[in-house]
Amino acid sequence: MRTIGAKRRAQFALAALTISLGLGLAACQGDTTVTNTPADTAGITVSGRGEVDTPPDIGFLTLGVQSTATTVAEARENAATSIAAVIAAIKADGVVAKDIQTTGLSIQPNYDYNKTPNTPEIVSYTVTNTVSTKVRNLDTLSAVIDNAIAAGGDDTRLQGIQFGVDDQAAAKEGARAEAMADAKAKAEQLASLGGVTLGPPVTIAEVVAAPNYGYQLLGGIAYQDAALASTPIETGTNLVSVEVTVRYSVQ
Repeated sequence: MRTIGAKRRAQFALAALTISLGLGLAACQGDTTVTNTPADTAGITVSGRGEVDTPPDIGFLTLGVQSTATTVAEARENAATSIAAVIAAIKADGVVAKDIQTTGLSIQPNYDYNKTPNTPEIVSYTVTNTVSTKVRNLDTLSAVIDNAIAAGGDDTRLQGIQFGVDDQAAAKEGARAEAMADAKAKAEQLASLGGVTLGPPVTIAEVVAAPNYGYQLLGGIAYQDAALASTPIETGTNLVSVEVTVRYSVQ
């Protein structure tokens, strides 16, 4: 009986050792799989930027009218008449209907705080009506502004002007070439400093950004006398930029 018990204990010990070794081997194999780094993640990743100055070919105006009267009905009527005249003048200068959009319409009460300080009294109402206008022929931009201001009279407000590049294809091609050259120059320097040889690009991604429009604020300008002189307009240039992210292989 003692001999059988000793044999069983020896068998149990051997089985436990075998299981322990098997588990240890499996654990090692699992760790090796998890920590293995794929070779294709190696390399140098850089960003590049290219910029091209190009003349704008489109203009954006924010024009509106503002009318104040003792009643909402009167203020609305005056503003409606003025903005209709402004829109008619814009169209007469060659701007098509699809390029004119109402972007603001509001009615605000005006209070007198002196009569009854604890209970302000409404004394009038102000109606504001604003349109955004896209001018595709920049040669007519000055005339569009002057004629719209003259049509709207003293109610007219010119809130801002922007310039943009409607067709950016050619400018983006140039900016893209500069961005890739910039990225390659950075990668070559890093490879030299790291003692490796730069290989070909593995991945290339272009960063998509919102269109860049040059903006000039002309807030709150009311009509003075458009007949005195035409409004001078300087379009300058617009900056078209492209950014890329490139990963190069190394050898």
